[in-house]
Amino acid sequence: MINLLGLSTLGCPGLPLADVAALARRYGIGAVELRCAPSEPVHTGIPAADRAAALADLDGLAVTGLATYIRLSDGIDGLAEHVQLARDLGAPTLRLFPGSGPVGPIVERLGAAVGLAAGSGVRLLVETHDEYLTGASLAPVLAAVPGVGAIWDALHTWRAGESPAEAAAALAPWLAEVQLKDAASPTERRPLVPGTGAVPLVETLAAARAVGYSGVVVLEHETPWYPDAEPFEAAVAGFVDLVRAAG
Repeated sequence: MINLLGLSTLGCPGLPLADVAALARRYGIGAVELRCAPSEPVHTGIPAADRAAALADLDGLAVTGLATYIRLSDGIDGLAEHVQLARDLGAPTLRLFPGSGPVGPIVERLGAAVGLAAGSGVRLLVETHDEYLTGASLAPVLAAVPGVGAIWDALHTWRAGESPAEAAAALAPWLAEVQLKDAASPTERRPLVPGTGAVPLVETLAAARAVGYSGVVVLEHETPWYPDAEPFEAAVAGFVDLVRAAG
């Protein structure tokens, strides 16, 4: 069964949300993950009128979550503002990065973040990222804080040497989003059209489904960091073809 497909606006920095919605619909994608940054259409500094306008521009396209740049190892400043933005935009989740350093302080800050978000209806998700690239390394953080979820970035777990089956097994109790992107190698990470690189994307989908995952699968094309990235629309088309072919 094909999962709900989503795309991250990381792949189309600054694109008006009406155009994002049109692109998503052109390829049968039903959800969008909104990157929160000052250069993007949505961030914590926009007023209420702009938040309402953003929803109007999306024209019913589901918002799967907001991608924040809060790193737990650095603290949770700005979290309350992101929670309010998520509520205003109808986003059910917020993406957090673990950052670096020992598990203990990260767990402490994640617990404080969950307490701050309590009652908002917004779930906090931590991505396999930074020093916690693998499911095995992130699992102790997730296990220590009830109610949180995980975003599995398939490129990061792969480049850290974890197989899709290992990552899926480690993250299974918390898995709330699967992120796909493709690249030529763990060290050559220029964004490619999904299915044309070396990241085991089909195996990732199979492993996720083998542990019972049926949630959203999001394309994250890192356009801002790579001026020579493959065109985003080509990546969208390849992503849709790959997921549909995988069943």
